[in-house]
Amino acid sequence: MTHLHYDVIIIGSGAGGGTVASRLAALAADGLKIAVLEAGPHFSKEYFTQREIEMFDLFESGGAFPSSDGAITASFGKAMGGSTIMYSGVTFRLPDSVCEQWSVEGLSSSDLKSRFEKLEKELHVIEPGKEMENDNNRLFKEGCEKIGISVKKILLNIKNCEQMGFCNLGCAHGNKQGTLSVQLPAASSAGVELIPNCKVTDLFEKRVRATICKAPPGSLPGALNEGIYEFHAKIIVLAGGTVGSSALLLKSDFKKDFPVLGSYITLHPAMTVYGIYPKKIKNYKGFPKIYYSSDYSNTPGYYLETAFYYPFITAKNLSLWGKDLKYAMNRYNNLMAIIILVHDDALADNKITLNRKNEPVLDYTLSDKSISAFCDAQAKASKIFFAAGCNEVVMPAAEKPLFSKGDLNGREPESFITPKTFIPNKMPVATAHLQGGCRMGRDRNDSVTDCWGKVHGKDWLYIADGSLFPQSSHVNPYLTIMTLADRVSERLIATKDQWMA
Repeated sequence: MTHLHYDVIIIGSGAGGGTVASRLAALAADGLKIAVLEAGPHFSKEYFTQREIEMFDLFESGGAFPSSDGAITASFGKAMGGSTIMYSGVTFRLPDSVCEQWSVEGLSSSDLKSRFEKLEKELHVIEPGKEMENDNNRLFKEGCEKIGISVKKILLNIKNCEQMGFCNLGCAHGNKQGTLSVQLPAASSAGVELIPNCKVTDLFEKRVRATICKAPPGSLPGALNEGIYEFHAKIIVLAGGTVGSSALLLKSDFKKDFPVLGSYITLHPAMTVYGIYPKKIKNYKGFPKIYYSSDYSNTPGYYLETAFYYPFITAKNLSLWGKDLKYAMNRYNNLMAIIILVHDDALADNKITLNRKNEPVLDYTLSDKSISAFCDAQAKASKIFFAAGCNEVVMPAAEKPLFSKGDLNGREPESFITPKTFIPNKMPVATAHLQGGCRMGRDRNDSVTDCWGKVHGKDWLYIADGSLFPQSSHVNPYLTIMTLADRVSERLIATKDQWMA
């Protein structure tokens, strides 16, 4: 076993870890030894071929990490850059109302505002122009306006976007401003070490044990050889996400001191639904996400956003079989798509646990409230599609998933799509927004960290990722994760003399 000594090690390189690395870069430039340990490979933009089957290695479990009951698949990154490699750059600030609901002492919307502004400038967050709209986005807007649903523009962190439409498979041109393009290069140039293929297996006081594996073909080699290492550090920052950070603490026997560790997981569970337009439209080319509606955010509790995906994912999302699936896929170029994002409640029974092999398990059950929200959202989406000019729609929770307006026989979609026909394990529910598990709070009885991400009673251990969220963010979470990581970094810099001593 090889022993290596650092001042700070950061476990994970996504929105949280990448941000901490960039913020501590000045310390590295001053001579402190700082390293980012990433379980996945380090790919350059040249690796991103825009072919679905070739990009599965960017994701943990090929992008289909299942819940324990098999009803939900979770998609999150396992590569240098984390999930910011395959997100679409959709940028939301944490709503002030949600920050108030979180009710974390020492965390205020006024403090977050200045950090949002700083990050938005750093990441080149813009409002997309009309030239970026494709037909799917345009028709969504038109359909919403015809039936009185308000729409807003989605802000995007992109620069010189070439509108290839393959954002969720990695940006082949490096124009999406995630940590792989922005924070990690800045940190590396200042002296922060980036160590890929480094799977951390055990956490001890001020040290971790990890295995470094061989770099897979097409990836950039790391500086360290394969083998087992112990990394010693004065400060350890966990940024492995809801699953990774929670699981590492559970494996390291932290549960006895933190009863809520791993609990209160929220997923922002999602479903993508489809309308079939009478002629071919521009759907997968151009930017996939331009508009959203928050009209139903408070009640029943969901967002509607434009989206479009690739053939394999689309076939799964359609949730059809046989001739119906063939019928819909043969009209791939006619499809409109809307993604439904439900604001789920943070419940104690939804949690990360470990199986007999010490591997993480996502124990999560959709609540009746979330199911009702999905059904209401599918009914609203049906109306949007029909108002936009679609002849047929695909709604997995409907009595008849593929149906036309005539099939309703004068009924409203709400009576055709109900919780009675929503069968969880037959619904294509997914998540890319895992949150919670190491929630912020007052003390170790109700949380794992304080409002600055410091683990209660552990001056050497911080967390800087989405696992800090005490409840759902209600919006795409990457910017909020970066903002909390910015706070963690600020605290580390302010207390440097103490922990360096």
